[in-house]
Parts: sequence; structure tokens; C-alpha cells
Amino acid sequence: MSALDQLASNPVLSDGVTTLRRFQVRDAEAFAAIHRDPLNIQWTGSVATMDAAQALGFIEGHIAAGWESGTGLRFAITEIIAGTSQVVGTLSLQDVVSTAAGGSAHVGIKMLPSGRGTGAAQRAIELVCGYAFGNLGLGYLHWICTEGNRGSMSLAQRCGFQQLAHIPGFARVADEVAGGLIFSQTAARWHAREQSLDLAPVVPVLHGEKVLLRALTPADAPALVRNCRDLAAIRWTTVPLEYSSEHADYFIKTVVVDGWRTGETLTFAVASVDTDELLGTIDLQSKHPGVAAVGINIGPEARGTGAAEEAARLLLDYGFTHMNLSFIHWGAMVPNWGSRKLAWKLGFSFSGCLRGGYNDRGTPADLWQLTLAAGDPQTPQEPWTGPAAINR
Repeated sequence: MSALDQLASNPVLSDGVTTLRRFQVRDAEAFAAIHRDPLNIQWTGSVATMDAAQALGFIEGHIAAGWESGTGLRFAITEIIAGTSQVVGTLSLQDVVSTAAGGSAHVGIKMLPSGRGTGAAQRAIELVCGYAFGNLGLGYLHWICTEGNRGSMSLAQRCGFQQLAHIPGFARVADEVAGGLIFSQTAARWHAREQSLDLAPVVPVLHGEKVLLRALTPADAPALVRNCRDLAAIRWTTVPLEYSSEHADYFIKTVVVDGWRTGETLTFAVASVDTDELLGTIDLQSKHPGVAAVGINIGPEARGTGAAEEAARLLLDYGFTHMNLSFIHWGAMVPNWGSRKLAWKLGFSFSGCLRGGYNDRGTPADLWQLTLAAGDPQTPQEPWTGPAAINR
């Protein structure tokens, strides 16, 4: 079975700044605007007269069919602009052919003016190359552009594609015949480039109804400082005392990145679906095969809203489904009833109390241990025996 046979029909790829996802009904006007853009009309096969109704038909028809067959995978390129997620372009893998021994596809990209000159196009290409060579197991990606399209040529070369051939009479530009250029990138060259550049790992985006889990970014630092200075965070977690912007910067740019690179601690930002505002952090600490432990710190404004529970459920699904974990553990310093009750809601079973098992900034403290196995119901498995009112 090829990787294409196991293709996820709705992948979301993100580096914390640029996100690739499938086009949705609400994207119709943006998709039409991409086609009507003068540069896209000049250099690509754009439909200059496309309106929102035609775009909607394309999204629900041609694009959906491409994902269904696995031969045409078109992504919307989105970024946060003025506090909202906006479509800034489209990127596709066309004519996808995948076999057990590898395969190939053509890359196509079109940007809106809001996405040009921002680095979004290169970030999007980096993401799709990682997806094509990693998730799909392809061996080759081809890039064809019209001679004279300096923007496309430069982008291909910046992303490591090498020119292979010139095609005479490839296209018509301004009523004149123009040649075409073929660029190529290989899986072997891409992986070697990844190692030489020491690229930061790509953190997946996990969507819920109220919250999403995504990569932490430097923009999250002020909210992270506020959350880590909260009295409950100081009492029940091991965040550094007098948490500062320097702490946040080091955590986001070094600790989190190293954790994803080694696979030992996978930290997500918990953000609002509506505003992308940071609500807290959650992580999976996996230092042994098949087993991980949850760490969570939700800010005071989001407590009692259901954000922590939804974030934890997204994390559990990721751990059991994508990481193939057998067990997930939950530890809470005694008497953190808020943490223990959240674990109880999620179906964790109480395993016992390890006396002196928690290092409370150099002082031994007792540790409640709870466990959830793959396949266990993620609902309470026994009556709640703690206090009626949660003592934070």
C-alpha cells in the first residue's frame, strides 16, 4: 500500500506563522480574488472573470474531487492578519502519483498581494515539501513556470529546486510566445537540506470547537508571562519564579523547539479559535516508547470555560491516534484537586499516590498518579470522591 492510499483527507500543516489547509465554502471570494489578480492572470492559468459563485463550484467540485482521488491536493495558504486568519494564496500538488517505491507531483502556487513579500510563499513551499516527501513518501517534485516569471523562478530556487530544462513555445504572454522552465526537487536533496539547515520541526494544528492547539510563537510571549505569573501556576506547576519575557523567549525559541526536535516533549499553544489569543500551554512528555505524560497550564481567564478539557481531549486524540501511544499518564501534586478532577472527567483512572514523588522546587511533595490506556472510555470511570468545590 502506498502512502497515497492512507492519505488524510483534511490535513492542516503549520509552522506557527503560515498554515496550509483545505479550501472551505467561506473561502470562495478569496479564491476568486486569487484568480482575478493581474499577476496571476499574466503568468498562470487563472480565470480572469471568476466570481464567488464560480469559485464555490470549483471548491466543492474540482478541488474536492482532487482530494477524493488523491491526485490533486490544493491547499489554502493562510496567515494571521489584523488578528484574523486570512487566505493569502493557494498551493497545490498536481498530478500526484504515489507508489510503494515513491512517486512524483507538480507544484503550483498563486499568491494574493497580501501574501507577497512577506515570506508566506516560501514558508508554504517548505511545508508542502515536508508533507510531500515525508507524509506522502514522494521522491520528486516538479515546478514549471513561464520564462520571464522572475518571482516564480526566484521562489523555486530559494526553496532548493534546481533547473532541469527549457521548453520552447511553452506559453503565451502579452500575445507573444514564451518559453517554459522546469525545476525539480528530490526527496534525497530535500532531506539533506533539512539536516544541513537544521530546520525547526513542523508542529501540527489541532482544531476543536472553542480552542485549537498550534505552535507557540514569539507573539504569544506576553500572554505566556501573564499565565506563568498567575498564583495558581506558581503553586501547582514548576514554572520559574518571577517569570519574565526572557524566560518566555527562551522557552518558545529553545525549550519548545528542542522538545519537538527530539520528540521528548511536544508542547502546544492552546489558543482561542475565534481570536487566536493564547489561553495556555499543554504538552506530551514522551521519554519512553508507547508512553507519555500530560503537562498543562491554562491561564486564569480561560479556567472554567471548558478550554482545558477540550485542549486535553485534542491532545489525547493526537497521542493515541497519531503517536500510537499505549498509555498516557497524568500527574498532579497533592492536593491539586482541579487538575485531578480534569483528569477524572477525561477518563483517567487513579493509580495511586507516590509519596515524595513530586519535586516542588526542591521540596519533596506527594504526587497523585492517574492513567489512561488506548481504548479506554474517555469519560469518568468512577464516582467523584473529591471536594464538591475545586480548591485551586
